[in-house]
Amino acid sequence: MNNTHHTKEQAREFLIQEALNEICDITDFTKFYTHIYYILAKYGLQLNAKEDQLFSGDEWRNPARKEFLIRRVEQFLYKHIK
Repeated sequence: MNNTHHTKEQAREFLIQEALNEICDITDFTKFYTHIYYILAKYGLQLNAKEDQLFSGDEWRNPARKEFLIRRVEQFLYKHIK
């Protein structure tokens, strides 16, 4: 049994990094939007995403905006994973 105790902040950072790793692993941009939605739903954040209008905007259809979208999702995660 592992007796390692993690602080709340360490656990938060771990969850955010896990989500971001999954997002960065998405290679097919045609599935980018859907996969991110599923990842956020896994953490129970789909309603927050709707309220914040995370998925609004034409950049979700533009593969050249992928890095921008990843940063946007990262900011969203830091705001909502507490």
